[in-house]
Amino acid sequence: MKLAVIEIGSNSIRTSIYKSSKKNRFKTLDRWREPVRLGKSIAQSRLLTNEQIEETIDVLKEFQDRIQKFDVDRTSLIATAAVRLAKNQAQLIFAVLKETGLQLEVINETEEAYYDYVAVRNTMRIKDALIVDVGGGSSEISLAKKGRLKHGLSIPIGAISISDVYLTSDPIKDQELMKARKAINGHLSTLNWMQTPAIFVGLGGTMRALASILNREGKKKKTLHNSIITYEQIDTLFERLLHATNEERRKIKELSDGRYEVILGGILILSEIIKKTPSKQIRFSNFGVREGYVFNYFYKANKMMKQAN
Repeated sequence: MKLAVIEIGSNSIRTSIYKSSKKNRFKTLDRWREPVRLGKSIAQSRLLTNEQIEETIDVLKEFQDRIQKFDVDRTSLIATAAVRLAKNQAQLIFAVLKETGLQLEVINETEEAYYDYVAVRNTMRIKDALIVDVGGGSSEISLAKKGRLKHGLSIPIGAISISDVYLTSDPIKDQELMKARKAINGHLSTLNWMQTPAIFVGLGGTMRALASILNREGKKKKTLHNSIITYEQIDTLFERLLHATNEERRKIKELSDGRYEVILGGILILSEIIKKTPSKQIRFSNFGVREGYVFNYFYKANKMMKQAN
């Protein structure tokens, strides 16, 4: 069975092609992404513009053309925070169905945190994990103990929303940083369960960019998945990027696709979260919502096949 999953995020639209194998496992045949900043307007007005909707449909049509070459059994289209928070999400859903024939499934907060957990549970040998996914429009935080999900939620702050609302100067002013930290901590203050001893697992676009930069600069050849990043490394990189201009950040290979504009907001969220945990380091996961969705899909599909037999 082959499954294509298109994920509309706050910072980009990503597509992966998966082929199922035995025991609910799968391999990735191909993947690609296109930067589409839906989260920018959401942070400011909670509305998707007509231009953003048209751009999204154009990207989806291009991806459909590529997907055809793989002869997939199904194409799933999912969306996370940017669409979830949009007051006019129905307009996008209708336009997408009309123009592409795809039914857009908007993942709710609980589902997004759950899919992150499923991805980590199936790709890392960790029983106790604090799973943090800093996206463009939201951040998901989950706690697994003894391999079981105990807490999972989404908070409406992400790399784009923090950067666009609070970190607007170039270079960033101290007062802006202070207000951003206060806003982030306002969402974290009641999450006392984050103090539970567990391995801190980080995923999402911000973490991927950090891991990629540090991996390149450290001249490491091992894969990014399961790599370790210390809080000191994050803090040092943040200070470096903070005192760089937008143009200087744009020249960094891993940030050149538009992430340079929002990376500071993303790192700030990660930094404030880790301060509230016993952890001193983060283990990077290269798998997240999309893969969690796929694990869940193939598990259910295989279960139905067994029942039918």
